[in-house]
Amino acid sequence: MPNAPGPSGVDLFRLAVDLSPSGMLAVDETGAILLVNREIERLFGYPRDELIGKSVDMLVPERFRTRHPEFRGHFFSLPQARPMGMGPDLYGLRNDGTEVPVEIGLNPVRTPERLVVLASVVDIGARKRAEQRFQAAVESSPSGMVMTDEAGTILLVNHEVERLFGHSRNELIGRPVEMLVPARLRPIHPRHRAQFYTDPGSRPMGMGRELYGLRKDGTEIPIEIGLNPIRTDEGMCVLSSIVDVTERRRVEEQLRQSQKLEAIGTLAGGIAHDFNNILLSIIGHTELAQRPAVNELQRADLDQVLKAAERGRRLVQRILAFSRPGEIRRTAMAIERPVHEALQLLRASLPTTIEMREILDPEAPIVQSDETQIHQMLMNLATNAAHAMPEGGVLEVRLGPFQVSDAFASSHPSLSPGLYARLSVKDTGHGMPPEVAERAFEPFFTTKPTGTGTGLGLSVIHGIVQSHGGAIEIQSRPNEGTRVDIYLPAHVASPLDRDNHEKKLDSDRPHILVVEDEEDLILMLRRQLHSLGYRVTTHTSSVEALEDFRARPADFHLLITDNTMPRLTGLALAQEIRSLRSDLPILLISGLAETSDPDELKRKGITRLLSKPHTSRQLGEVIEELLP
Repeated sequence: MPNAPGPSGVDLFRLAVDLSPSGMLAVDETGAILLVNREIERLFGYPRDELIGKSVDMLVPERFRTRHPEFRGHFFSLPQARPMGMGPDLYGLRNDGTEVPVEIGLNPVRTPERLVVLASVVDIGARKRAEQRFQAAVESSPSGMVMTDEAGTILLVNHEVERLFGHSRNELIGRPVEMLVPARLRPIHPRHRAQFYTDPGSRPMGMGRELYGLRKDGTEIPIEIGLNPIRTDEGMCVLSSIVDVTERRRVEEQLRQSQKLEAIGTLAGGIAHDFNNILLSIIGHTELAQRPAVNELQRADLDQVLKAAERGRRLVQRILAFSRPGEIRRTAMAIERPVHEALQLLRASLPTTIEMREILDPEAPIVQSDETQIHQMLMNLATNAAHAMPEGGVLEVRLGPFQVSDAFASSHPSLSPGLYARLSVKDTGHGMPPEVAERAFEPFFTTKPTGTGTGLGLSVIHGIVQSHGGAIEIQSRPNEGTRVDIYLPAHVASPLDRDNHEKKLDSDRPHILVVEDEEDLILMLRRQLHSLGYRVTTHTSSVEALEDFRARPADFHLLITDNTMPRLTGLALAQEIRSLRSDLPILLISGLAETSDPDELKRKGITRLLSKPHTSRQLGEVIEELLP
């Protein structure tokens, strides 16, 4: 029996096309569909009878349809195979009106009748959705994310990388990753990258050596990097997670410094205790030796021994104050008075070439403290400031309230969010380089000549502040002076007889922020406003007033400001304040009131204008109009 004839080549071709997992359709030069397979029917939602003979444009979204004949004409004028995935993103139009992302490969096929194009169509919707999910995950990551290829070319970055390094996305994509590496580390970076690709594997964050990144402005930042290899169609890539650890390292350094001081304090306390016993023996035996002394010369020598022992005793007391500051008894108190008393004592001892400025805000909160310790801290700080100004300068002591925010507390581990009294001592002296400022609180460290200082002053202050549950911070630069800020937590116990009773009533009294760079005028304004029954916070610096307002914008009911001030004028201050609280009334006090344009002042945030000079009654009447 003869064999049945097998399928022809044409039949095999049709069968292969129809069973292909990719969509297949043939189109002639006019765009008419000649052939489709099952996958095309499934993908676009049409039965093949509705497609054969129709224009292929029915499968093209409306937004691309006008240019599609042009692309088709270009292909038929120069027919050649086009691989899958070449060119721009493509989309197909389904029968239900929805669009589907596709990749298309084109192959010219010559038949006896004509030239046709056989198109392979693949639905890439699942891949696109996966890419979008990946992109969303990368973009929303709190860490900086950078993807690079084996050559180190940047393929992808997220918003955090733009913020962290200061470059826009367009400035990074396609560039070598070494542009984010400091110049001193660039030569070895390709070698490290090659080692990673030799044995690719996930590297957890924080493993290995200390790393640094280079910002667009040329500054370096300490960073931690985690690495993950990712295999793609183009080859192996690496996805880097980058975290700025500047703040963490600063906090860690503060903790290390605090622990070091605590350890030194413990050691110093033990030494001082033993030394006290030695001094007791020296003093006791010297006094016994004085009784039978046969001549005045011997007595004078023994007196010198006792004087030296007394100096040693005072030194031991300072060491013990540093090592055991918590032994002092404290009571709830307003520290404005002891601060003022200490400054009165200092005035007599400081050179006349040093100008002393005292800015004490009566709104500073009550703290749990000891007058002697307040005196001790201020005398030490002021004396150090005076030594830094041998040719004269300005010593400014400022006391006021300070609200510690969550952000401020995170960078000062010893503080918790809440209200504090801030005592600041600022000088215009020679300042200190960073490496000296970092060691300023170490016991026995001093920059003074040998024999002129023990190096215990700031160490003792540090111990006192820590025992209060507070913090001390030093800011200094060469030739720019030094500022020391002490933060003492507000006392939250029952009210004191006088001050706390007044403060209890204060909560119902309007709080006025006054800014005036003339010291005499601001003292007068404070007295006038207090006599009118208002709470008052004063600043001689408009910049510091703005900083204070930013820290507690809801605390104030009115701003009174002069206009002519250095660095930030009253009008500029008013505009900054308005951007923070648009409802706050602002009173400008000016000697040029008659020549000022009221409409222009109103546009710049000024509610009312009061001319200089004015009486207390005039000031009170204007304030009553401004406050609800």
